[in-house]
Formats: sequence, structure tokens, C-alpha cells
Amino acid sequence: MSTPCSTCHNRSDVNQRLFIPGASHQPGAIDVDGAFFNPIFNDRRDDPIDIPSLRGLRFTGPYGRDGRFASLRDFTRNVIVNEFGGDEPTPFMLDALLAYMLEFDFLPNSMLTPDGQLTEAAPEAAQRGEAIFNTPFAALGDRSCSSCHVPDTNFLDRQAHDIGSVALAYDGARTGAMDTPTLLGTVYTAPYFHDGSLPTLAAVVDWFDESKSLGLTGAERADLTAYLETVGAADEPYEAFDAENTAFRLAFSELTTFASTLDTLLPQRDAKHILLLTDTVAADLSADASTMSNLAARPEVYALAQRLAEVGDAVRTDDWVAAETSWTAFKSEADAIEERAF
Repeated sequence: MSTPCSTCHNRSDVNQRLFIPGASHQPGAIDVDGAFFNPIFNDRRDDPIDIPSLRGLRFTGPYGRDGRFASLRDFTRNVIVNEFGGDEPTPFMLDALLAYMLEFDFLPNSMLTPDGQLTEAAPEAAQRGEAIFNTPFAALGDRSCSSCHVPDTNFLDRQAHDIGSVALAYDGARTGAMDTPTLLGTVYTAPYFHDGSLPTLAAVVDWFDESKSLGLTGAERADLTAYLETVGAADEPYEAFDAENTAFRLAFSELTTFASTLDTLLPQRDAKHILLLTDTVAADLSADASTMSNLAARPEVYALAQRLAEVGDAVRTDDWVAAETSWTAFKSEADAIEERAF
């Protein structure tokens, strides 16, 4: 089956509605190394994991829930070829995919400085919680929460720790260590832990307090939760839509930007990657047109999608002049209807 990255990582974030019977134990989780996608890669364990956000990806290595991949490139290839049984990507495709993902950034948060300190905009409860977050606990080996979630390194330490949250695959297995996740943006990525077993940040605080015998009072738990919610918040977490700034307009802008890669591919006569682009983007543009609120402009978008498909048709017959002509027409028509594309 063909599954795009955006099925799980919707515009770099988490698709919390994804559910595949037999591969998911709850919405937003999936067993990526089971038999559903790639029987050859099947580890024969029922171990779905929570879909992680890709925001700030360039800062969050190593990669994989247990940090087994130092290289984002190697991790990405593994996901495509091994986990999902896809064709081997070309070096050009991997380069492009990595360049795209490395642009994903953390969401702006005016309650937090770039080095991870709370600003005056943070609520008082969060400021009290910050002190608890930085307090060493004997039950943690005289370490604090901030020993692993280091504030001035995006709340990461780039190490894997076994905190007792993973059921071992077999007696004596050393499979419980999980990569330290960032706390940035976590208000929008519930549930928590590698398997999504904890529904809220308050539940995370309760789990640590109870399993590690930290001895926090109810008020301290509430303050620590307030701190985590403040660190994990954002000023504007999602796109704001109105009558004209619609979800389709966002998709239109994204797809026409993707199509602009033809400015590079056509002069290189790179038929393989041109056809990958035209077949994908033309179909997506046509499908997304059905969601337009401006019904009068919908036929123009269908025609635009067909114009892009014509680029692919010309490349298939090795007619590069016709391909260039159709691409020039696509750009002109896209500019002409941009204001009506909503």
C-alpha cells in the first residue's frame, strides 16, 4: 500500500485521529514494525508507538524512539524502505526530503526564552513549578527533571534512559531505554510516553511522583504540571482560518510551491523525479479542489491540475518542448487564480 509521510505527520505535527485496526491500540499510535506494512520487517511483537511530532527535527537527534539512529538520513531511509516497504529512494529524493523536514521549527512561545527560561509572561504556578523542575531528588540519584530535559538545549540531553516505562520484550532484555523527548510543543502532542499510555501532562507528573517516590504534595504536582504546560505551549499553535484564508488556500500554496521544483528538474531532463512530482501534485491538487468554498473557481483549479498532468504526459513521450510550454502555462494560470483559490 502507498502511505505518504503526512498521513501520520500532518504538516510536521501529529495526526491524533489515525487508527488502523490491528496495527493501532488507540488513535494516534501505530505498530510500524509489524506485518501490516512490511511483513519482511515484522518483529512479531505487538508494540504500537505514539506518533511523534517532527517539529524542531534538526535539534532533536538522535532519531527513533530509542535513539538508535544518529543520522536523520539513515532514519528516514529506514522508515521508507524497512518499516513501510517502499522502493529505495534516490539520493536526490532523500536530499529533498531532508531539506524539507529540517525546516520544521518549534512553535513560538513568548513565555519561554530561547535558552529555556520562563519569561515574566509565564503564570506564577509555572514559575513555582520551574523551581521543582530544577530540584535534585534523592530518588532520582540526586538528579532533577532538568538533568535530562536540559532547558538550554531545547529540553534534551540526546541520551536514552530506562525510566521503567517500557515492558521488556523478554527476560533480561535491555530494551527499556528511550530517547529523551523535547518538552517544546508538547501541549499539542498528547498522549504521552512512547506508547501514548498517559493522557495528560498531569498524568505524567503523577506517574513520576508515584513510580519514583518523589514525595510531591498535591500543590507541587499542580505547579510542576503548570510548568510543563507552559513550556509546551505556543502563542499560535495552528493556522487560523476564515472565510477566505481557508484550508484549501493553505494546500494550494503548498502544492504550487512543491510544483516549483520543476524549474530545476525540467532543465535537467530528470524524467524520473518530474513524473513523481506531476503524478503526485496534480492528483492532490485535483482532490483538494473538492474542498474549496469558492465554488466558482473550482473548475479553474481542476484545469490547473490537468495542466500539471500535461507536463508529465509530455515528459513520458520525451516531448520536452511541450513539457516546458505546459509548465509555463501552469505558472501563469496559478498566478492568475491565486486570489480566487479559497
